Formats: sequence, structure tokens, C-alpha cells
Amino acid sequence: MKAIIYTRVSTEEQAKHGFSLAKQELECKNFATRNGYEILKIFKEEGVSAKTTNRPQLQNLIRYCIENKKSIDSIIVWKFDRFTRKLEDQIALFGKLQKYGIKVVSATENNEENATGNLMRNIIGSFAQYENDVKSERVKAGMEQAFLEGNWLWKAPVGYKMINKKLYIDGTKGTHIKKIFEDFATGLYKQTDLLAYLKENGIKISANTLCDLLRKPVYCGYLVNKKYSAKPIKGNFKPIVDEQTFYRVQAILNGNKAQAVPHLRQNPMFPLKQFITCPYCNQSLTGDTPHGRKGQKYYYYRCYNKDCIAHFNISKDKLENNFVEYLTKIKPDKSLLKLFKTIMNDVYNKSTEEARNSYNSFNKQLEGINNNKSKLLDLLIEEKISSDAYKMKVEQFEKAELDLKSKIAVNDIPENDFNECLEYACNVLDNLDKFWLNSKIDIKERLQKIIFPNGLRYESGVFRNSQMSSLFKIIGTLSVPSINMVPPREFESLSTP
Repeated sequence: MKAIIYTRVSTEEQAKHGFSLAKQELECKNFATRNGYEILKIFKEEGVSAKTTNRPQLQNLIRYCIENKKSIDSIIVWKFDRFTRKLEDQIALFGKLQKYGIKVVSATENNEENATGNLMRNIIGSFAQYENDVKSERVKAGMEQAFLEGNWLWKAPVGYKMINKKLYIDGTKGTHIKKIFEDFATGLYKQTDLLAYLKENGIKISANTLCDLLRKPVYCGYLVNKKYSAKPIKGNFKPIVDEQTFYRVQAILNGNKAQAVPHLRQNPMFPLKQFITCPYCNQSLTGDTPHGRKGQKYYYYRCYNKDCIAHFNISKDKLENNFVEYLTKIKPDKSLLKLFKTIMNDVYNKSTEEARNSYNSFNKQLEGINNNKSKLLDLLIEEKISSDAYKMKVEQFEKAELDLKSKIAVNDIPENDFNECLEYACNVLDNLDKFWLNSKIDIKERLQKIIFPNGLRYESGVFRNSQMSSLFKIIGTLSVPSINMVPPREFESLSTP
């Protein structure tokens, strides 16, 4: 008779019980010798559980049996649970192999081909499945308990690392992740900016991964998994960002806070490119650096629109000097800035009071949600509502809770530094031309976008704009003796004072 041998061991079994493949193979060979089998092939499955039949060597064995069914009499295993630990899979596999005239025999267990033998094999299969189910329940219970204690149970997220099953901030990467959260929370950066920053610092992730990363509560120190807990669990690890920053980010992602994000085209040599438009075709000018005969460089702003009738160009120095002169002309008068500061202080005080009232209202609503969740849990314990109804209502409450926390985060007003920010902003307005000249390229481009949202058109030495910043419009109205207006609710400085 001809047979093949199948051995299998999981990593845990090998470590705890010494069920080595070599030991199994030796006993299977001894069994084959005693019973007159010739061994055709040996299949070894190492470090693989028998929870499913989707195992590489088992699948190879089945294919081998199908291809050589006429020359195989038996499959020899050390114990039947080496083949499978689920009774359902055992019955299905044994039945499939019997169709090809192949039986499975154990080197250490009952192999009788009668009712008693079949019963014993089914009992062995049932006990193997029972043992597997008990082990699975223990693992699940252990994972749930570990989760409730604040332990991270999965692969470390970007910015963290696992050491002895504990989550720690990964030095440099953690610093970069913290920066992208803080930058995005300002509303001055797009996700593409964050991706570019991460790539520059050796962290390559996709846009989808970044979006998912910005949503993960683990970065502010909380664990969320509906399977283990209906509410977030405080982690026993250090968060990368504080909760306020995290919920500011959620507010932006959810559309609850506007972003002031200009499209940056950082080229220090040509800060006005893509901002000034051609007087003939209204297309954006770009930078050009032609060379002279002796190799010297010349710098121009040029229109490259192929349909333009003039292909307008102007020297870099001339256009930028004219732009600085234009900034000098539109600077608010000092007396208007003084009046503007007085009004802004008044508006700020009123806004602060409104913000405090909103803050108290949001927190009261949060308290109400938590009370409702507690009452809902009581109803579940008293079996007055179903588990499905409980989960559905909890999800609704948690969605409302997240929305309120996002509103609280963006409702915050920095009371301590408002006057400093206002002084800084007014100083920028008072020195608009000098500020633009002395700023770095990113600040120049942001300033241009803030003052002229739709850019400028340069025509016969004159700048024309279709829309000016609402801030300048408001300051302009202050020159009218009698005013009736609503100043803006908030004013953000262009850069950190």
C-alpha cells in the first residue's frame, strides 16, 4: 500500500508542548513500516493553525491526491487534529478523500473501519473543536480585558512603535505626525501640503491613509472599537496631540470650520507669478529667466498663453516695484487703524461672551448625551430594549458627541494673546509694503491672497482688482462719518507674532 504523510504544528503548540514536526514524522514513518505502507511524499505544515482548511501544504496535499488518486491508499497523520480542529471540516475532508478511495489514518489513535471507529473519530474531532473554541474564547476575553485597560492591541499606527506589547511615541516620526495635526488644525494647510511634508521627512503614505490617520482617536490618546466597548477608552500610552487640536482637525474635516488655504506656488524669484494676470488675455503671468549672449540672466514675468495677441512681458524689478508702490497706496490711514482697533476690541469682547455662552451650552448638551447613554445602558441591562436598538442609539449619541466636541474645539478664543495678535495685524497693515518686501515667499503669497482673493490685473502701469479683502472694505467704511456695519467675528494674524 502507498501513503503520504501530513504533519502540522502551530507556533504555540511547538513552544508549549514540543509537538515538533520531526517527532510527528518519525511516529508516522514507524506506523507506515508496521502496517506495510510505502511513503510517496511528506507534506509539512509549520507554524499554521488548523482553524481553517486554507493552509498552503494542506491545499498542496489535496491537489496531489486528486492528481495521483489511483496510486494513493492512505494519508497518515500523527493525530486526527493535525488534519483539522473543526468537526465540520473533518467530515467534509474525509468524505471528499473517500470519493477518491483515500482514507485518513492516525499513527496514534483508533483507525477501525466500523461504527465504533467512526464514533471515536467524531468524538476526537468534537473534542479538538471544543478545545479550539475554548482557546478562542479565552483569547477574545483576554483581548477585551486588555482593551478595556487601555492597551493597544494591533499594529502600531504611524508615529508610534510597539515595545513589549506597549505603545510608545516613535521619536522623530511622532514629531512629524504632531506637526501635521497642528498645521492642519490652523486651517492654513491642505492635506496635499501634509503629504508633501511627510514625504520630505521620509514618511510615505497615500492620501486615503492620511485622511484615515487624521480621523484616528488614538493620536489624542483614546481607543475606539465597537466590538469591545460602546464608548472610547482612555489609552495607557502618551498621546501625540492634545484633544483640542484633534477635535479642531475633526471640525475642519467635517466642514464645521473654514480653511484659509491659498494655492502656494513657492518660487522665491517670482512671488507674483500666477497672481498677476495679462492685460490682453487675462491669463496668469509666469516667471521667465532668459540668458544674454554673455551668459548673464534676465528676470521677467511673461504671458505664455499661445492664444494671446501680445504675449505680454515685463521685467521682474519693474512689476514688483510697482506692486510695492500699490501696497503703499492702499495702506489704511493710521487714524483709521486706531479706530479699527477700538472696534475690534469691542467686537472681541462681545464675541468672547458669546463663545463662553456657546461653550457652556455645548458642555451642557454633552452632559445630557452622557446621561442618556447611561439611561440607555440601564434599559439594556433590564432587557427593556434589544442589543441592536442599544447599538443603534449609542452610535447616534456618539456621532452627536463628536460633533459637539468639534464645535467646542473651534469655539475656543485665545483670550490672553488677542491684543498682541491685533497689534501685530495692525502693524502689518501699517507697514504693508515693507512687510511684503521682507517676508519669505510663503508669507508673501498668503498675504497677496488675503488682500486680493482673485488676484490682480496689470494694465498700463495700473493694478486693477475685481475683489478686495473684506477686511480692507470694512476699514474703508470707517472713513464714513456715520457707519452701520457688523465687523467680522474673528481676525487671524498672518503669522505667529
